[in-house]
Amino acid sequence: MDERVISDDRTSLEGPLDRRSFHRNLLVLAAAPTAGALFNTRTASAADTPANRHQSSVPCRRSLVEYQLPFAEETHEMVKVPGKPMVLVSQMSNSHVVKLRLDPRTEEVTGTKAFPLGPPDARLHGLAVSSRHPGKIWATHEGGDRLLLVDPNADALDTPPRIMRTIDIPGGARGPHYVNEHGDMLWVTLKGTDHVLALNHTDPAQHWLFPAEAHPIFAARHPVSGDFYVSQDAASKLLHIDARTKQTSQIPIPAQRGSTPVGLVSGPGGIWVVLLGTPEAGTGTFGRIDEHGQISWHQLRTPEGQGAGLLHVAFDPPGARREPGLWLLGSSIVSSNVRDLIIRVRFDPSYTKILGEEVAALPTQLCKAHRLLPLRRTVLASELTTATVAQLTSPEDCDWTTTH
Repeated sequence: MDERVISDDRTSLEGPLDRRSFHRNLLVLAAAPTAGALFNTRTASAADTPANRHQSSVPCRRSLVEYQLPFAEETHEMVKVPGKPMVLVSQMSNSHVVKLRLDPRTEEVTGTKAFPLGPPDARLHGLAVSSRHPGKIWATHEGGDRLLLVDPNADALDTPPRIMRTIDIPGGARGPHYVNEHGDMLWVTLKGTDHVLALNHTDPAQHWLFPAEAHPIFAARHPVSGDFYVSQDAASKLLHIDARTKQTSQIPIPAQRGSTPVGLVSGPGGIWVVLLGTPEAGTGTFGRIDEHGQISWHQLRTPEGQGAGLLHVAFDPPGARREPGLWLLGSSIVSSNVRDLIIRVRFDPSYTKILGEEVAALPTQLCKAHRLLPLRRTVLASELTTATVAQLTSPEDCDWTTTH
């Protein structure tokens, strides 16, 4: 039963830190060579230490908690400020950005505060770390047709972020959704007019607009070929943009695999994409695009994962103490028949064979789970409709490695 209470004070910009602890200590390390078993409990051993825990029989337990953010109808993207114990969360319905202060050691959320970042109808959405402007963040105003360079003022929770620069979307295109920086270029998906924009942020007059199909969501550069791929959810296709010739082509999602590609990121060996499915069901399917544009598909095998509607995919940041693998987010955003889940998929070192899966159901179901943000020790998930961020945590001496 969901016992959550959302404050009626919807004008407040800073609410009390509400730490939800439903389902704490639910998760136990899965140890199936494939994904046949969801949980495997081990018996305690006197020889259990961090060094030999993987050979012992002590449970490797995790906790999953939720944090209430200041109220908004739509909570979307998340980004970690490099070198700072601070995460930013965009709230699209009121164009606020929420600062989440983290404990530097445990990564536990210790404070939240929301700030307006533009007018309420600007529809703040995309967030991305800038390498060319260290410490700064790129953001999108999907309703205002602008790109923003933002100083988050990440040293203090109470200091408002500052918009340093704005860039208008050129060429009559509208609806900037996702943004990411690749050197001097920003790559932006435009949902309003179904385009993909490549723009030189040092000289915005230098830009390219690529026509897409409905609706471009994520764009990512292939780590081997350098080409760009874009997920188009309503068309159930991927857009391929040749980095050298600027030529485009469409790649349909095979109907037997599923439909509705949304989450799409660069990762080990290629571009990784997930399928959300339909209002009736998901298929628990995700794939990797190689340097030749060929897709190797994978399907989850746990009972919970088989019908998951996968919305997002993410990889661990540098320094995370985990074995090869990735994170998937199951979401009820288009179907009330599926569950909101955080899923860990373990791979062999070549990322070609799944070794196991671990599934955690978010305490608040039908929250339309939206984005994942893996940190070094924890993983955050935003909940679109509940103004909430969930956090999956492992004890300090509990790594993600198992033996079979």
